[in-house]
Amino acid sequence: MKKIAFNPNSWPRVPELTAQIRAIAPEYELLDFSQDPTDSQLAECEILFGNVPPEVVNKMTGLKWVHAQTAGVDMFLNSQVNLPETVQLTNSAGSFGIAIGEYMLTATLMLLRNMAGYMAQQKEHIWKWMDTTPILYGSNVTVVGMGDIGGRYAYLCHAAGAKVTGVVRTPRAEKPEYIENIFTSENLAQAVENADIVALAMPGTAETANTLSREILSNLKKGTLIVNVGRGTAIDQDALIELLQNGHLGGAALDVTNPEPLPQDSPLWDCPNTIITPHVSHGGRENIGGFVCSKFLRYLGDYVNNRPFERVVDRTLGY
Repeated sequence: MKKIAFNPNSWPRVPELTAQIRAIAPEYELLDFSQDPTDSQLAECEILFGNVPPEVVNKMTGLKWVHAQTAGVDMFLNSQVNLPETVQLTNSAGSFGIAIGEYMLTATLMLLRNMAGYMAQQKEHIWKWMDTTPILYGSNVTVVGMGDIGGRYAYLCHAAGAKVTGVVRTPRAEKPEYIENIFTSENLAQAVENADIVALAMPGTAETANTLSREILSNLKKGTLIVNVGRGTAIDQDALIELLQNGHLGGAALDVTNPEPLPQDSPLWDCPNTIITPHVSHGGRENIGGFVCSKFLRYLGDYVNNRPFERVVDRTLGY
């Protein structure tokens, strides 16, 4: 019997999800990763829903379709994974904008008001005012990567009164009303030259690696804040550390680092006005599980009825 593999531990309301899967694809058997499937069972899987280690993917020799539970698919495209070109690869892009947009806005406001500094004072029971006058209203915000996540953050910043510039890979025919200016990535230096806040929301690809290079970071105006929820590889981390330590940059909120987990001895942990979270900006499964599962179920209906997917990952681009 044909099989759909998924990990119920990753999703809320599992009985409801399994019932929906069975209703859409009754001819398929569900393979539960939490039950430690055998190699022969893995080899029989035709559909994989979710992210699993490379060694598991490589045992699934009968795959025809993989749906990643994340927007990023670098875990399926790296050299450790043998995923033939014949296997259709889709992702959950479009499921995370609300949750991650809120995280980015929260982090931005915390950086502007130096909440990391005040929380450190709180631990020491110190009541001391710090000069934390910047506000988001009227600030220049540059968002690099204007997909679902970056677009949502841009919208929220605009709603708060910021002047928002967007950076995209390819030119767009129309500019969203919440964006004042839009640049392509080849003009990044121009897009960030007056930024008070530079936010990154890009996938991890060869093209996006080192987007904020030492040169770009060094040329940002003094006090610029950095927010990154895409991939740690998008920033020259050594340069970021130096520029935070010497005060050229005003702070950073990083949900992603290079590598992950961030080593305990990394000086990044102790940089001033810096917030580091362990790749959690998407929130818990209760927050985004419904969005991700809904997209998979919609695509599953397309798959079993031989309809083309709304969008398949371009392996050359990496998203």
